[in-house]
Amino acid sequence: MHKTVNATPERLAKGDVTEVYVQEHQNLPPEKRLRSSGALYALRRAGTITDAHVAAAEHWARDYETGVLGARDPEAGRKGGVPDPHTIMLSRAAAVTRCEYVRKALGQVGETFLRQMMVDGMSVQAIAAASSTHKLRVSGALALLLDQLVEVYQVIPWVREILRN
Repeated sequence: MHKTVNATPERLAKGDVTEVYVQEHQNLPPEKRLRSSGALYALRRAGTITDAHVAAAEHWARDYETGVLGARDPEAGRKGGVPDPHTIMLSRAAAVTRCEYVRKALGQVGETFLRQMMVDGMSVQAIAAASSTHKLRVSGALALLLDQLVEVYQVIPWVREILRN
């Protein structure tokens, strides 16, 4: 399930909405979607997490959307032109590999929290309601999870370079 965001100009100016392209059917072109992660940016505004946590979460979300959901990799076309099918497949394979590495390091529960926050766009309150717990526990769990995600990405050489730029 991919949360569709109806973004007002005010919401877009707030900076917690980003565009992704998802190809749901092989015979149809990729569709533009808006993604929001209010929980991530709320934790950042509160000072609970840092920019490094935000960068790691956004990188994971891009990998998940590219590798698992089949979205177009936004980096693939930035070099000046349309990427060829070979580049697209290599990009998708690399994204899947990174997602699998993160899932093995953080576990299924960690991946579920990341998916709820970054792909489904759930708020801390919504995640707490879905897991029948208090929002303060969820906030703490998300902060710890993002600490671990940053640590995981620091030991993966090919991600460390991406996050540095």
